[in-house]
Amino acid sequence: MNDDIRLQALFDSFQPTPTDSDLFTERLERKLALIDEIRQAQAAQIRRYRMAVVAAFVAGIVFGGGVLTFILSTPIDVPLFSFGIKFYPFLFIEQNSRLISVLLTSLMITFCIVAMMNTQDLVRRMKPKNKYI
Repeated sequence: MNDDIRLQALFDSFQPTPTDSDLFTERLERKLALIDEIRQAQAAQIRRYRMAVVAAFVAGIVFGGGVLTFILSTPIDVPLFSFGIKFYPFLFIEQNSRLISVLLTSLMITFCIVAMMNTQDLVRRMKPKNKYI
């Protein structure tokens, strides 16, 4: 938003005076320097977004793989959790706790990967198409 304000101020204050070419050139150079500063700030922001996407992706894969390894390495005949109630829906969840946990963990990992891909697409669209703009 700060960049938008600077750009607006940049274009609002642009009033060239054709009679004084040195002053016009000086103002133009200052404004071009501001535009370069804004470009550098946007490039830095895109780099930060990319690094965040990569870090979140790697952390999700490592954490998800660890959880799946833990779930699948525990003894099969011992449920992961128990309700202590003989009500059929709870008994079904208790008996299939391993599969339900693996399914939920896999869905969570899939959701995170899709979210990371959408974020990366957003960053890609933020880049200017023309390198001179």
